[in-house]
Amino acid sequence: MAEIHPITLPKWGIEMSEGTVSAWHLSIGCSAEKGAELVDIETEKIVNTLDLEVGGTLRRQLAQAGDVLPVGALIAVLADASVPDSAIDAFVAGYRPIDVSFEPKEEGATASPSAEIASSLPRFCGDDGGERVETASPPDPALLAARNEAAHASPLARRLANRLGLDLSTLTGTGQKGRISQVDVEKVAAASRGTVVPAPVAEPVPEPQPTGPEPHASPIAQKIARKLGMRLHGIQGTGARGRVSLADVQAAARARGLITAPVPSAPSAGPAARKLAGDLGVDLSSVTPTGPKGHATKQDVRDAADRAVAPAAPAAVTAAYDLLPVTGMRRSIATALVNAKQNIPHFYLTSDVTVDALLSFRAQLNARANSPRKLSVNDLLIKAAALALMEVPDVNVHWAEEGIRRFRTADISVAVAVDGGLLTPVVRGADRLDPWAIGARAADLADRARKRTLTREEISGGSFTLSNLGMFGIRQFQAIINPPQGAILAVGTTRREAREAPEGGVHFVSVMSLTLSCDHRAVDGALGATFLAALGRRLEDPIGLVL
Repeated sequence: MAEIHPITLPKWGIEMSEGTVSAWHLSIGCSAEKGAELVDIETEKIVNTLDLEVGGTLRRQLAQAGDVLPVGALIAVLADASVPDSAIDAFVAGYRPIDVSFEPKEEGATASPSAEIASSLPRFCGDDGGERVETASPPDPALLAARNEAAHASPLARRLANRLGLDLSTLTGTGQKGRISQVDVEKVAAASRGTVVPAPVAEPVPEPQPTGPEPHASPIAQKIARKLGMRLHGIQGTGARGRVSLADVQAAARARGLITAPVPSAPSAGPAARKLAGDLGVDLSSVTPTGPKGHATKQDVRDAADRAVAPAAPAAVTAAYDLLPVTGMRRSIATALVNAKQNIPHFYLTSDVTVDALLSFRAQLNARANSPRKLSVNDLLIKAAALALMEVPDVNVHWAEEGIRRFRTADISVAVAVDGGLLTPVVRGADRLDPWAIGARAADLADRARKRTLTREEISGGSFTLSNLGMFGIRQFQAIINPPQGAILAVGTTRREAREAPEGGVHFVSVMSLTLSCDHRAVDGALGATFLAALGRRLEDPIGLVL
């Protein structure tokens, strides 16, 4: 039997909830073998390539480069060339992703995991012409949980299998020593939905052959048309100046047999918002929700009422600008830093350090070194910070609700500016490395950070962060703490200042400002000051950095 294989946005980590389609490696109509590169997916801070798990022909691309989609969303369809387009379209229209978010179900939800899988499968015609779904009767949940508990599987895989009604004894694990992983369970669940061809649907209205350019359409209408594999040719627009709207695309899709029900629905809303909608005569389906998880607020209802009664205003003259899409990295940075700034009680300590000895020491080391790569000031700063953390270990900490984690080694996260954002790869065990090893490791991490080829392990788990803007001429700045770390060091540029000489008179010295941002829940002012003093001593007497 000919097969249809869904390609969904993978879940590459328990915290991953969405991904951005970065670039496609295959075009529609291209055939490829198992293991071929299909598409690049950008997660919060790294880019991974999704490889084909089966060979076949790419029949549909349901996401374009730059689209941000939730985990489990259908992004492509593989199928044999013999499968008709109508079957592919029906499969896409009837596809519903399995929930892999591990979010608790709403009260009143009674659908079993097996029923969830069954409802996500397209319906097929049996030999008698009636509808059937190729799925086994759901097993007893208690027996299934007991069976899965004995399987060699990760806790996440076991939890997901219990939710989906899958017997882990029937799966082959791909992890270490045959351990069944979450990915193994997701693969089996996804494969169970794409192994048969849907029955022919009612004769749809044929799609018009394209003649000339596509008509003018709204962005959401274009996006939905792409997802349904539709062309906009032949669709009569009902918007301003004949613009094709979302409703026009939905009507055409229903006429062509691609969907069977209208897409829009009323958002969820609380009692107060519903009462206000009734008082104002506002249809909740016309409300644009802005609350958590698509929840409509009272203000959303008021905004919808204002739009309904407001007269059409003439187009305002506005300044020209470009609206830039928010990448997964930028969204992750925004979320993390807003959370850090709002929830962490920051305080700041600044110390000026004389670095003439450090600069002279670095020049001597580089003059005597055989390596073509020269030590940077940042390499020596990382080493000095690592030794200071060993001297004042209570700054080398993470804040956690169950307690303060104090680390035995200095794993220094180094801020690296990359195209579109910032990454903080970790130099692990910096207290045990000499400056040349630190420099080589930091240079390799920074290079791969800019190429976006770091692994998740290389950008997580640091115990302390160092951010240096001195090369940009910044005198001093205050960095935002990278949670759950207890502190971050901000390094400014080297400047010349006049100081009183010990023997009297005035001379000029090289000075660097160091600002320590501390989480007051874990680090107090005196403790932070003690760390800065220890760091200053090592920078002003740098011979200890190589001993």
